[in-house]
Amino acid sequence: MIDQSLHNNADEFKKIYYDHSEATFYDPYKPRLKDILWNHYDWIKKTHEEGRLRDAILDNVQKTLLCKTVYLGYDAFDCSHCDNWIWLFRHCHSRFCPSCGIRYQKTLAAKAEVMCIDVKHRHVVFTIPEQYRQIFRKDRDSLNILFVASRNTMMKTFNHSLFKKIRKKKGGILSNPKDNYYLFRNYRYLNEFAMISTLHTFGRDLKWNPHIHALVPELVYDTKKKKIKHITHFDFESLRKTWQYEVNRLLKERFKDDKRIKHLIDSSYKKQDLGFYVYAKRDIGDNENEDNKKSYSRNVKGCVSYMMRYAGRPVMAQSRIISYDKCNDDILWYYEDHKSEERIEVRETGLDLLKKMIIHIPDKSFRMIRYYGFYHPKAQDLLDEIHSLLGKEGKTYRNILQRRKQLKQKLDSLKFRTQLADTYNRDILKCVCGHYFCFVFTHNPLEGLSNDRQYRQNCIDEMRSMRLSRGSPVNYLGTA
Repeated sequence: MIDQSLHNNADEFKKIYYDHSEATFYDPYKPRLKDILWNHYDWIKKTHEEGRLRDAILDNVQKTLLCKTVYLGYDAFDCSHCDNWIWLFRHCHSRFCPSCGIRYQKTLAAKAEVMCIDVKHRHVVFTIPEQYRQIFRKDRDSLNILFVASRNTMMKTFNHSLFKKIRKKKGGILSNPKDNYYLFRNYRYLNEFAMISTLHTFGRDLKWNPHIHALVPELVYDTKKKKIKHITHFDFESLRKTWQYEVNRLLKERFKDDKRIKHLIDSSYKKQDLGFYVYAKRDIGDNENEDNKKSYSRNVKGCVSYMMRYAGRPVMAQSRIISYDKCNDDILWYYEDHKSEERIEVRETGLDLLKKMIIHIPDKSFRMIRYYGFYHPKAQDLLDEIHSLLGKEGKTYRNILQRRKQLKQKLDSLKFRTQLADTYNRDILKCVCGHYFCFVFTHNPLEGLSNDRQYRQNCIDEMRSMRLSRGSPVNYLGTA
């Protein structure tokens, strides 16, 4: 059996199984998101049964509670030179699990980073007024409008002369009705641009505030002349007004019979006469000089990491929870104010915090990250052509095979064993005696079953009845 006394005494566990002075240790007393979920799971279940909670919320909460438990299965290893053994438990891959979300975020960031070409990129943030926010909260499918509107805004920005020509010739009516949704979708000669978009539905204080973060290279490809053009100037006034027009136009099409939304849209042109706010300034470090020619590489990596941070995990990191009193359901957490840059601490009940967090869980199969232009997965041939043209300018050239090789190297570094070694400064499959664990067997309780809602509910009921320890499974290392 596993010696549970080692896990109950964290200091003794560190002394026996860790000898690295800089290792990161599991703290059993640190407040965790799971503590809040277990305390209020009955409320979540009851609210869902009453029809006041989306299916995606219950499913993701259930998966998070079962993450790294025996109910999802495990792989067993033992050491042939001593009596030590270890179980590595399966992960839930939920969009609300802090543990699974970190790896998912790094995977997304690696894919986006490899795709980026060797030019400066502009970080563009598309926002909407406060009175618009509830529209997108009540109708989750309408969040797709924000993606399409931001894409259309950038397409019109990079093809402004073509847009003026069409508007003058045909009174603003495009030749293909489908182009009314995706601007310039079926035109042969365009300035092809690229964009990686991510939807964030929250502010730092966790309030509902949907907005789009976009990474746009300062380059377009002229499909007629088959040349690339570097872009350094963005017309902010045009960006804001085009973004406002596209959001309003798409909302009008979706809610044709809603007079309240029609009135809101009409009044927005008077109240927001300068357009909806769009942030598209260049970074301060992007100066053109010999010492800073490749500053964009650092900026792109940091920007991609920030954009992908909350695409597959909770909107708040567990490290922001200062304390949590389970008995009184009293929690203290903090956030950094965007304007004053001050640390603001918030004390409230765990249920209030949970309510703020679960509204940001996306629906099943909703894509939080989207690629447009020559960054689209189906435009790899065009991306190769742009890489080739950049290579002639002395920029980094990477064809599709080289990009795949680089991506494989990045993804290999994100494998489970490697990530644990980076976190705990030790190889999880290396025994304390110095030898490596050998694989013994795999336990798969889901064989022949479906990981559906009822199965997860039965597992959660059993866990609560037995009062199982819900510590980190990585620490389940003992002697037979």
